[in-house]
Amino acid sequence: MSLDDRIKFAALKARHQDVLRPWYKKWWGILFWLFAALIFVALVVSVLYVIQEYQAYKNGTDQASLDKQRQTILAAINGTTNYYTGTSTPQATIVEFADFACPFCWQSETDLQQIRAQYLDKIKLVWRDYPLHPTSIELALAARCAGEQGKFWPYHDILFTDQTRLATSTGEELDSELIALAQNMDLATSTFTNCLSSQKYLAQVKQDYDDGETLQVQGTPTWFINNYPVTGAMPAGGLLNLIKGLIK
Repeated sequence: MSLDDRIKFAALKARHQDVLRPWYKKWWGILFWLFAALIFVALVVSVLYVIQEYQAYKNGTDQASLDKQRQTILAAINGTTNYYTGTSTPQATIVEFADFACPFCWQSETDLQQIRAQYLDKIKLVWRDYPLHPTSIELALAARCAGEQGKFWPYHDILFTDQTRLATSTGEELDSELIALAQNMDLATSTFTNCLSSQKYLAQVKQDYDDGETLQVQGTPTWFINNYPVTGAMPAGGLLNLIKGLIK
């Protein structure tokens, strides 16, 4: 190409430079990329916001679920029973799911009676029925009928004292034994007998059992000490030492 031709080509290129420039370098191409970048940033911010809100919702839902579960557990532990002894402002609360016909519960009574004797002003001992033996429900009903006349705990104690003898009785014979115990404690016999025969407190015994099922109680005795589960028979003195430690 001659010099004149090169000069003409350069002049032509200069005149048509904007036409020959790639689209993304033109003013409208630059605006397009800026607009696309703004949209991308907005999308990223939106996604991050949605993720953050979802996590907050999920955490709130999880916490609400945990709170509901905790309330259910505490309601099942404490129930609505009036069968407790001790103080209403305790340093340690013992909720016992037990069975009057259970030999392991009977073994634990030595410790529990010592706790009641030594720390009645510092503990609250709550009885919950968890009947597992053939005669358990009848024994539980009898104790509650005695409780109707303000003698639940004395009757509770005598049921464990006479556990071996009562274990051989069933049906009407057992009812006669339970009524005789009520007579020996100077309870109003007719009131006690009507209460027992009508199974007046069966719904309450069942509610205790259902609460135990909710708490996954596997056997008796099971204690909830300050809402912490302690399961199975403990060595002699074990429960007493545990309560001593809590009170100290």
